[in-house]
Amino acid sequence: MKAKLILFDFDGTLVDSKAIFFDLYNQLAKQKGFTCIDAENINHLRSLSIKQRSKYLGIPMYKVPFIAKTLVKQFYSSLSQLTFNPEIKELLLSLKAEGYTYCIVSTNAKKNIQAFFGMQNVAVPEVYTSSKIFGKDKLLRKLLKTKKLHPKQVLYIGDEARDIAACKKCGIPIVWVRWGYDNYDAIAQLPPDYIAANPEQLTNLLHELVSAQG
Repeated sequence: MKAKLILFDFDGTLVDSKAIFFDLYNQLAKQKGFTCIDAENINHLRSLSIKQRSKYLGIPMYKVPFIAKTLVKQFYSSLSQLTFNPEIKELLLSLKAEGYTYCIVSTNAKKNIQAFFGMQNVAVPEVYTSSKIFGKDKLLRKLLKTKKLHPKQVLYIGDEARDIAACKKCGIPIVWVRWGYDNYDAIAQLPPDYIAANPEQLTNLLHELVSAQG
C-alpha cells in the first residue's frame, strides 16, 4: 500500500538552519557558561544523542526544552539568512506539480515556517507544530486523527533520532536523510525504514512509496 501523505520535518531536513541555531545557542551559552558549538566539536556533537550532547555542553537535561523554546522565539529575526538545503526547493515544487500532497511537522514555530515559505515564493503547506522538543509522537498522533489516516498511509521524512523514535511509537514509516543534524552514529541504534543520501535518492523513494493525488 502506497502512502497518501508526505510529512516533512523542517529544520535540517528541508532547510539548512544549523548556522542560525548554533549562533543563537552560542550567544546564550556565553551568557550561561555552557560549552559553545564550533568547527572543532560539531561533527562529534552530530554523532551524539540529545542526552549525550547536553552532558558534553554542560546543560542539565531539564533545561533543554526551555533553551529550545528560547532559540525558536529568537529564530524569526534570522529568517533572511535561512535557505533551503540544496535541491530541496526544486523537489517541493516538483512534488506539488506532480500532484503529491505534503505537510510540515516540526518543533519550530508555525509563524517561522510559514513566513519562510512565503519569502521563498513556495506555496505554504499545512504546518503542524509543537513547542515540546520530545513530543513529536503526540503531534503525529494528532495529525493522523485529524486527517483520519492509518499510520501506513503517511511517510515521514526526517533527519534526527528523535524523529525516528516518534515515528516508531506511532507505526509511521520514516525516511532518514543524511544531510541534517544527526549523522549515522546518532541513529544507528534506532534504524529508520529507509535512508536517503541525497535529494535525488529521496525523490526516487517518494515516487516509489507515495501515491500522487492528481
